[in-house]
Amino acid sequence: MKALALEGTLRADGRGAEPAQAGGRGADAAPAAARRADAAPADGRGADAAPTDARGDAGAAGPYLTLPFEVPPGTTRIDVRYRYDAGHILDLGLFDPRMGPFPSTSGFRGWSGSARDHVFVATDVATPGYLAGEMPAGSWQVVLGLAKLGEAPCAYRVDVELRDDPLPVSAPVPARPVRVPGPRWFRGDLHSHTYYSDAHGSLGDLTEAARARGLDFLAVTDHNTTGHHGPVRASSTPELVLLPGEEITTYRGHANVWGVDGWVDFRLRDDADVATLVEQVHARGGLFAVNHPRAAPGCIGCDWEYAVPDGADCFEAWNGPWGYRNWEALERYDAQLRRGLRPTLTGGSDRHQPGWPDADPELLWVGTPTTWFYLEELSEASLLAGLRSGRACVSEGPEGPRLELEVEGVAMGGAVPAAAGRRLRVRATVTGGAGAVLRYVAASGAVREVPVEGDAFQDGWQWQAAGPFLRAEVVAVGDEAAVSAAFEALAARGKVPRWITLEEVLAHPRRRALSNPVYLTDGG
Repeated sequence: MKALALEGTLRADGRGAEPAQAGGRGADAAPAAARRADAAPADGRGADAAPTDARGDAGAAGPYLTLPFEVPPGTTRIDVRYRYDAGHILDLGLFDPRMGPFPSTSGFRGWSGSARDHVFVATDVATPGYLAGEMPAGSWQVVLGLAKLGEAPCAYRVDVELRDDPLPVSAPVPARPVRVPGPRWFRGDLHSHTYYSDAHGSLGDLTEAARARGLDFLAVTDHNTTGHHGPVRASSTPELVLLPGEEITTYRGHANVWGVDGWVDFRLRDDADVATLVEQVHARGGLFAVNHPRAAPGCIGCDWEYAVPDGADCFEAWNGPWGYRNWEALERYDAQLRRGLRPTLTGGSDRHQPGWPDADPELLWVGTPTTWFYLEELSEASLLAGLRSGRACVSEGPEGPRLELEVEGVAMGGAVPAAAGRRLRVRATVTGGAGAVLRYVAASGAVREVPVEGDAFQDGWQWQAAGPFLRAEVVAVGDEAAVSAAFEALAARGKVPRWITLEEVLAHPRRRALSNPVYLTDGG
């Protein structure tokens, strides 16, 4: 075994000392008041990660610090442990010699954010979120994401152990292609997490929760890693079709990527990098979605602070329970529509699965909210096609209400040639929304409201075309007492983010369902 230490001091003003490298591992060199994440057992095999999802502003030192170290031929396992002074947050990752400049597609070996303080990669197995396999000799890099640097200097130490014990080389996990016949509406969740990033629960725990809610599909989008992709594809069944994804998690915003075979580089710095990454995602056959674009004070990196790229395929306008300021995300979505962009509106629970059985209220489970697609069949490929087409809606949960919209017979996501002022036939269908209000929204705002008079409800009318889109939403009425009771029950269990107040929740109409728009084009 060979051991070495990488240590140094970081300052928010960018005057960090050069990292030092030592061959020994003397404890006296460690920071005196090191913060320690609740980590997996030493071997990392099948252990739960702590639910720490700290992300942040990088400070003047830049968002990432790379600490190179040499790996000799014959190495079969690398262990990395790190610690740092309290009052700061440093994320952890590992790159091998194949890593290139942004946006790289190779060399990634793992990322755990600040959820673990000990990780390993070996030829046969690795810590969840890290990739096992061949161990190329050369210059590897420990990567520290400077999530949050306080005013005081931050001393850090990274200990690396290299082993050359004979080990087998892992084989790829065989995929399980699944197709479920349609055509019909399929319901599921496009945003969730396991212990492959920063949740406690395993993939099995998450899928049990999804089945308990009656979902047909589930996207697993762990942070900045593809370590879960093989197990996700191997676990897909006709009862629950699984879609692997990656949540690009940066210090200025998060984005989901689905449909890319392999890792997507998360090292974004500015709007130009975002545009470059979107182009690469498209070139690799994938889709890019802006996630939870809403203010979340104290949640580092949770709001979307970049410009929304013109090439964004999707926009997560509903993340978790509606009261988590999703009205703000919906307002930002409408702003993109008014710009003439056409991202598909999506929803996702962003559930960080705690284990199974799930002791949390069902309102916080996977499937809140639920995204629905009308598909000829359900498969990984058809879900991607559904995201591209926009024939989709989002409801508060798996029971609905489901909302469908047509303009001149053209379904959600489609476009109708129409000159301004032309009268167009509009039809909406609400399933399971009795007692609510159906509202239509155009570029100018709400243009029509009607009560939903039953659980199988249709509304037809003529709209004088104006603006680039028309969408619909189902709005709850007269439920202030129920909302207050639910909020207070969650707050009593510590389940309400500190940046949300009951007053602002009650001040915004509670949406129960959102349609995707039908778009208008010039002419007709």
